[in-house]
Amino acid sequence: MSSSKGFAAVLSAMASATASAADLPVTHAPPVVVTATRFSDAAERFPIGVEIITAEDIKSSTATTVPDLLRQLPGIRARDSSGSPNKQVDMRGFGISGDQNTLVLLDGVRISANEQTTVNWSGIPLSAIERIEVLRGSGAVLYGGGATGGTINIITRAPRSGQRFAAVYGGAATYGTSEAGIDANLAGDNAGLRFNASYLDTDNYRDNNALRQKNALGDFRWTGDRTHVSLKVGADDQKLRLPGALSEAQIAANRRQAATPQDYSNRSGGFINVGGERRLGAVELAANLGYSEKNIHASIIGSPIDSATGVWSFSPRLKLPHQLGGWRHDLVAGFDWDDGSFENTTSVFGQPRQPDAFQRSSAVYFQNTTALGESWSAAVGGRLQQVEYGVTDLANPAQSDARKRDLSAYEVAARYRASAALAAYGKFGTSFRVPNVNDVYNLFTGVVSLLEPQTSRDRELGLDIRLGPGAYRLALYHMDLDNELYFDPATFTNRNLPPTRRYGVEAEGRWRAAGALEYFLNYTYAVSEFRSGSIGGVPIAGNEVPLVPRHAANAGAGWAFAPRARADIVASYVGEQVFDADETNTFGRRMPAYTVVDLKFTYANGGWLLGAGVKNLFDEQYFSYGVYDSFTPTYFAYPQPERSVFVTAQYSFR
Repeated sequence: MSSSKGFAAVLSAMASATASAADLPVTHAPPVVVTATRFSDAAERFPIGVEIITAEDIKSSTATTVPDLLRQLPGIRARDSSGSPNKQVDMRGFGISGDQNTLVLLDGVRISANEQTTVNWSGIPLSAIERIEVLRGSGAVLYGGGATGGTINIITRAPRSGQRFAAVYGGAATYGTSEAGIDANLAGDNAGLRFNASYLDTDNYRDNNALRQKNALGDFRWTGDRTHVSLKVGADDQKLRLPGALSEAQIAANRRQAATPQDYSNRSGGFINVGGERRLGAVELAANLGYSEKNIHASIIGSPIDSATGVWSFSPRLKLPHQLGGWRHDLVAGFDWDDGSFENTTSVFGQPRQPDAFQRSSAVYFQNTTALGESWSAAVGGRLQQVEYGVTDLANPAQSDARKRDLSAYEVAARYRASAALAAYGKFGTSFRVPNVNDVYNLFTGVVSLLEPQTSRDRELGLDIRLGPGAYRLALYHMDLDNELYFDPATFTNRNLPPTRRYGVEAEGRWRAAGALEYFLNYTYAVSEFRSGSIGGVPIAGNEVPLVPRHAANAGAGWAFAPRARADIVASYVGEQVFDADETNTFGRRMPAYTVVDLKFTYANGGWLLGAGVKNLFDEQYFSYGVYDSFTPTYFAYPQPERSVFVTAQYSFR
């Protein structure tokens, strides 16, 4: 089935369901509690939609990593642009800068890096996750910069009151892969500890791509009648070999070979976060104080690299219910402060580089949500943020500069529930992204160039439908961006792009049939284009932004074919897209479309949970990232794994 036909099928299903609303019972789902609004509350109370990936969804999914799980949702792409397991996650079509426009939180605390690097997804094993909250096109008001595409909030498993249990698990897979881990809970009535540790050892698909990963997460919580205190700590250690991008000719000759057989990246890091909540009558007070750090020792094309980053953060906030005008309101307001540092030592073409960078910000924000009768709800919020950023090359002190900017964001949203089966919503607002250290300092040239912050005007309309065994969503979004921040991999330069635009349609449906069968289908139509301007003297108005497929779709089914056995299958289609570094759209070729199918079987008996599956069932040979080399001219890419199999086993002690 083509992607356009898949989209038509989803819309047809929605239309048919709506037309027969009088004949079908309405599905009443249990309330879903979310924390993406910075306080725990029922998701249905907020006009800003939140999509939830539950622990049960994760358990039955064919995915083995967080990016693989997220790419099954509409509007989200995952790509390998480095040979690292930490794939780029891109919401709503930002291409190579997708990571920098998708804000990622761990238990409500920002973990997106102030660098041109991906989130350390491999440091968050699926076994440690309770749920994932996805806010498309939202988050700038409550969390600040980098949320133009949306916000992903990963909630880890918390101690369960009064329970003591542990689970150990292990697995093996193709390409010399083995893993092991433990998840333990020790809790009384008021205090508890949750601990999760994992180890992964794999050679991976390509030569010189071996990975050794160790992670540990600890969560201690104490809960009283009106007070809640938590201490969360985490540590990770990763040793990774980097195979490099292959040319088209190299891929044809041997797609598993390494272009850079000596490259590697060793990283270690950790975090600590202390949080507390206190209820004073109807008012809720909360605060978090945290510190995170990361150290990297690497060799890239013969150049040694040593870097260290550290970030302090503090975020007090409150939630105030009130009855202004006779309507029910919930006001969330707070203050965010963070102070980040970055140090790097390397040598490029024999020239020393030693950037010492910083980024400091402080912000105040509010969001007021109002219930306007039985059918209407509305939210309005705003954020004022002051940011200061700069860098000095200690190896060349003449290259030094700093800048201070005042930024703002706002969002207005409304939701109308026509019936228990149908709701419509709309929102508009602004967002921004602050230049990170790699945006303002070029390691290749040693030049400091402080770029302007990126700004965006955002709009969205949508429908939510629940009928019988089905749930449906249709969303239309539109974003106009100015000063979009971009790194050109062809010329190794940083710059603010000419004005750009994103718009598209996301459609999805989920159905549950007779309790034994459930399935889903989603489709994304995404346009990312330049509104005006030129690059290298070539006009680019109307050109496509690289690395954004116009069409993408996912379909999956789960079948409980026996009382303790289940089969799940997911197919993901990604359409053609412009190669990276081809903003002028002159290469004349596009990255090929591809479809990947994953299959998984699980069997539960007593304390055992056994699993087996196949990744890339039909052995698709593809790549999710490619860059145009105008000097050759050809392209370079990172070939993705062919068919592989895996088995897992878990035993729970209670």
